[in-house]
Amino acid sequence: MSRDIGADAHAQRQRIRRTRRVIHAVTAVAVLISAAVGADAVAASPAAPPPPPSTAEQEKGMRAGMPFQDPATVDATGSANPDLTLTLDAARSRFDVSGREVYGASYTGSFVAPTVRVAPGSTVTVRLVNHLPVATNLHFHGLHVSPEGQSDDPFLCVAPGESTTYRLEIPADHAQGTFWYHSHAMGTSCPAAGAMAGHDAGFMPGDVENQIFAGLSGALIVGDDRTLLPADLRNVTAHTVVLKDVQLDAGGHILQNTEANPLQSGNPTVRLVNGRLRPVLSMRPDETQLWRLVNAGADIFYRLRLDGRRFTVVGEDGTPVAAITTADELLLPPGKRYDVLVTAGGAPGRTVLRTAAYSNGPQGDTYPDVPLATVAVTGRPADRLPEPTGALPTAPADLAAAPVARRRTLDLSESADGNTFYVNGQQFAMDRSVFDTPARLGTVEEWTIVNHSGEDHPFHLHTTAFQVVSVDGAAQPYTHRQDTVPVPHAVDGVPGRVVIRVAFADYPGRWMFHCHIAAHEDHGMMSYIDVLP
Repeated sequence: MSRDIGADAHAQRQRIRRTRRVIHAVTAVAVLISAAVGADAVAASPAAPPPPPSTAEQEKGMRAGMPFQDPATVDATGSANPDLTLTLDAARSRFDVSGREVYGASYTGSFVAPTVRVAPGSTVTVRLVNHLPVATNLHFHGLHVSPEGQSDDPFLCVAPGESTTYRLEIPADHAQGTFWYHSHAMGTSCPAAGAMAGHDAGFMPGDVENQIFAGLSGALIVGDDRTLLPADLRNVTAHTVVLKDVQLDAGGHILQNTEANPLQSGNPTVRLVNGRLRPVLSMRPDETQLWRLVNAGADIFYRLRLDGRRFTVVGEDGTPVAAITTADELLLPPGKRYDVLVTAGGAPGRTVLRTAAYSNGPQGDTYPDVPLATVAVTGRPADRLPEPTGALPTAPADLAAAPVARRRTLDLSESADGNTFYVNGQQFAMDRSVFDTPARLGTVEEWTIVNHSGEDHPFHLHTTAFQVVSVDGAAQPYTHRQDTVPVPHAVDGVPGRVVIRVAFADYPGRWMFHCHIAAHEDHGMMSYIDVLP
């Protein structure tokens, strides 16, 4: 590879902010010529960096319009013993991306990691082997499992050449829906034992952005939420739709952060669906399908539309909804998932799944309208099925009337130069939380998340889903819980504000939270809350 997966620790500390708006300043260097020769002062300017390659240039060699294909699947849910054991080999890889040879990183040799399907009540054993030149680990995003020990503990660190084994005990009553897994490397090297034991080690930049962007992410499905739908809908075709993007150099290498060339998430990029460029998904006239939508990328947002059709939302962030809704568009920041029913038109034809033009704030990115896939409606018409309404079985209870044990405030901010990100004025530290007071199991807390910066920050909480109570002062009727919510940016000096309620249940330990723009968590916008029995 022309760019290594990750930089060394020194380069990580020195690299500037890698996403959002970066202005490449061309600084005039005054060269004073000796007065003895009577020359004037001359300003010499270094050459400006070359413009990034366009999306069209990066797509060269890719084949658009290939048939839609679900990711490979690892599945034990239909067997007599639903327990699942698998090995993931994190390694530099060369893989096929829509017909073009691309260099990045993978778990099994493909850009989109296999979809892992698990059953409620099962035990999932995952051996992670690190063949990378930097440290790595795993996070099972959205799962309600223990954050301690060899479970979903992001403080676990696997050094180059080492391995570890995760053991996830999936509760029998776990929500059925769509989750995902990805690297959560909180540094390019494993911290010293003292830091892990709680001794101050200072801030160390993470490597999450590099590793997710290179390819280390995939979908994870618990159970089958079709079983929660009315009987007529329980056998509809289901597809997993993993949204990831790549920025490529001329040699087909996925760009990585280096000290000299930091990633810019607003630069031209190639948006892919299950690793394919603008694939064609086939449906019959009037057919209804379940689409499991996953933004498994590092930094960028998707504003999804299906031209002429609507999305019927039955699950959000892996949690069955308490009120089924329909939407013309869905906003998926990094880490977001939706389970939606889609019904084709009654006549043969074609329509387009696209991400519409979108800006996440004046300090953030502005994305163009991009077609993602074509839906080809053809063949014998299907029986048109009634749209479901109401609540799905197992939807969690409304927390609006729950007693609130404690109220907390989280202030999200960033430095004026955009290099450093903060929660309550602090960068992430492994040895301390931004909260002095822990939470207690069996209680409900209300958190107000305040965004002082000029770009939206998608807030994510590990271990459980939460309920959004209000956004910028507007009360939100209860329809679902979620684990990721965009916190609006400040406008005219007035911060954006989201109020959530969190029910602490089942698991003591360190529950992490952070902005899910990976570059922001890597550079400090992350912390955790200690949860006690």
